Amino acid sequence: MTVTIDEEELARIAKLRRFDARTLEIARRLFIDKDAPMLLTAEYGVIHQRIYAIKRAVLKDALPVGIAEITLRGPKEAVEAARRAFDRHMEKHRSAGA
Repeated sequence: MTVTIDEEELARIAKLRRFDARTLEIARRLFIDKDAPMLLTAEYGVIHQRIYAIKRAVLKDALPVGIAEITLRGPKEAVEAARRAFDRHMEKHRSAGA
């Protein structure tokens, strides 16, 4: 599974995991700025296991490349109709790929 962590994906994961500001800053520097884990360890005064725990947490909830996620909110009937349409589309997609 290939994942790409960009600003938008990191914001989605941070909201999902409820990262505090410091954790989000470390994750941003790790994934977006490509700072070395040992540099972050020294700058933030944390053990390297903490940096790698943040990295694992981000990667655990990252969506694979080409996959998107949405949340629908509206009248129940409209949401159900959208879900059925999505399910039909996915079934066609699976059949075409088989």
